Amino acid sequence: MTIRKILAGAALAALVAAPAFAQPPGGGMQMTPEQREARFVTADVNKDGKLDKAEWSSILPERAKPMADQMWSSRVDADGDGFITKEQFLALRMGPPGGAQ
Repeated sequence: MTIRKILAGAALAALVAAPAFAQPPGGGMQMTPEQREARFVTADVNKDGKLDKAEWSSILPERAKPMADQMWSSRVDADGDGFITKEQFLALRMGPPGGAQ
C-alpha cells in the first residue's frame, strides 16, 4: 500500500467521523437564544407569558416525551408552581441529569 493510499484512507475516515465529534455534548444541536425564545413563543398557545406542563411537553422531541413527567417535576418546574416563565425556560439546559451536557 502506498503512502498516498494510506493518507487518502485516513482523510476519508476523518471526514466520516467528523460529524459525530461535532455534536454538542448530550447530542442534538444547540439552539441560539433567539431560536429558544421563538420556541417558547410557539409553545405559549394561550399567550399568558408562561408555559404549563402541557405547553412545555408539546415542544419536546419525540424521544424525550416518555420522560416528560419526570423532567417536569425534577428539573423544569423546580419551584413547583405549575408553570415556567420565559426567563426560566431560557435558562433551562436540558442535557443529561447532573449538569453534564
